Amino acid sequence: MAVVSRHHDALIQRLSRHSANYRDPLEEIPWDTLDPEKAWLPEPLLSLYGLPEFDALRAEERIRLSQVEFVSFCELGLWLEALFIQRLGSHSLQHLYGDTHSYHYQLHELREEVGHSLMFLELQQRAQLPFLTPPSQRPRLATLFARLAPEGSAAFWATIFIGENVPDQMSRQILSDKMLPPAVLAINQLHRREEARHMAFARITVQRRSRRLGGIQRRLLSPLLREVMRQFLYTAFFPVPAVYAAAGLDSASRLARLARQNPHRIALMQHCAEPSREFLRSQGFFV
Repeated sequence: MAVVSRHHDALIQRLSRHSANYRDPLEEIPWDTLDPEKAWLPEPLLSLYGLPEFDALRAEERIRLSQVEFVSFCELGLWLEALFIQRLGSHSLQHLYGDTHSYHYQLHELREEVGHSLMFLELQQRAQLPFLTPPSQRPRLATLFARLAPEGSAAFWATIFIGENVPDQMSRQILSDKMLPPAVLAINQLHRREEARHMAFARITVQRRSRRLGGIQRRLLSPLLREVMRQFLYTAFFPVPAVYAAAGLDSASRLARLARQNPHRIALMQHCAEPSREFLRSQGFFV
């Protein structure tokens, strides 16, 4: 256990060193390249891609849908980061007195998450879009679990890992399209770079906390984590009707239903979820 603790402390200190050279996202992003005439997502990452309804869209409708869906994707980040900032901030003092290395790093992480939120808000304002998904349409269990699960528990940090890793898989695919506007690429590059550190912290914390759990505890937690992941994937990959309405498309509710049944979208969702599932299975959770 002493070896594990030393490895944990060494990683936390390394993460803090890498976070020390902080760059403000509002200054880093080339906002003037956010071209309203270009797509902001690759077509295969759009929720309707693969359906006849997508093939029937005009080029300008596809472009507008890509812009609104990218803003919606970033709005998901706003929701997640608000939960995390609230929870981490309310428990930071216990780290000050109990684990100074983690406290130091988590202050860096809070600064980065606040920067991400400001970056996403700037994007939304420049896109001239309102908030598209109200809190009432976010997954209730995932929200409650993030707010109420013991902050130092493996289950809490497993939830954090899911919320960071799944969008990161999407960002990886967004970055594969170098024809997107530089501002879109820069948003994803900055977010991925800093989230890599956050995921490393969440991963090692889950590993450390999981060692304290018995087999029965893991079996009891597994259905809960499974449902948290199911709800999170639903909100991450299936836009609400307001997204299609904001893109200027008719029959928004029908399009939202079609997206939920879209085989291409479901396959993309499963692909992005698999790394999280694989990690949690390695820690003894049946997800």
